[in-house]
Amino acid sequence: MAAGLILAVLATAPPASAAEITLSHAALERVVWQVLLTEGGRGYFEGGPEETCRYAFVQEPKVTGASGRLRVRFLFSGRAGAEVAGRCVGPGDTFDLVVSGVPALSRGEFYLEDLRVEAPDTAYFRLVRNLVESQLRQRLRYPLKQDLDSIAATLGAPAGFTISVPHLEMSGVQVDDSALRLSIDLGLDIR
Repeated sequence: MAAGLILAVLATAPPASAAEITLSHAALERVVWQVLLTEGGRGYFEGGPEETCRYAFVQEPKVTGASGRLRVRFLFSGRAGAEVAGRCVGPGDTFDLVVSGVPALSRGEFYLEDLRVEAPDTAYFRLVRNLVESQLRQRLRYPLKQDLDSIAATLGAPAGFTISVPHLEMSGVQVDDSALRLSIDLGLDIR
């Protein structure tokens, strides 16, 4: 879990201090798998694994960075069909879809601000574009503070002590071709 690694680094910092966290693109891909691709390696926006005629999903994420933006390329597959005489009739398509955004942290949640979706301008994608964009905006979020609080609670503080993370803010971000670097201001509360 990415948050476990982050907390291990941050636990050595004094309360109310700054830390820099570097997350490789491979680590970020694992986070995408954890928060979005929860159904057999797919993230369904419509339908599910049992559907063969009406579905929309992404799979196979590949994270890169460019011009201050994180980019996640997915393989998108979808079908907007209906069963007619035992056959599926209706449009469908499979293509690469790229989601990009500026990394942000608000209320302890890590997400992509100024989210953009790039895909081929096909008749099918025009049908599902709003659904895909709204689902990605909603589901490409990582509850960083919640995970840090959970890990801190089980960190194994000396008997009679508890550790929590009452304060977590991002003060800077840098995206390059191999990693995401976050400057974080945080507080650790030991009681």
